[in-house]
Amino acid sequence: MSIGAGAGAETKADRASRQWRNGMRSHPLVEKLLCVALVASLMVPFGRMLFPYVNDTLGGLEFKTIEAVVSATVGFGIYAALFG
Repeated sequence: MSIGAGAGAETKADRASRQWRNGMRSHPLVEKLLCVALVASLMVPFGRMLFPYVNDTLGGLEFKTIEAVVSATVGFGIYAALFG
């Protein structure tokens, strides 16, 4: 809030933030793709570190299936937490 402005005055940053939020609301696909990118950037390195330890117990297909289910669950959880 700028100095000398009334209690209801909106600053340039507030207006830009509101416009960005309203613009993102009209593009839910973009929001979901951003969540997918975030989860993938975390799960790919984590999966590569974890796979050698579970390779004897699980085969490659089973591990990839579990990784996909966990990734999707985390992605939807992040989307729900951030964008309700």
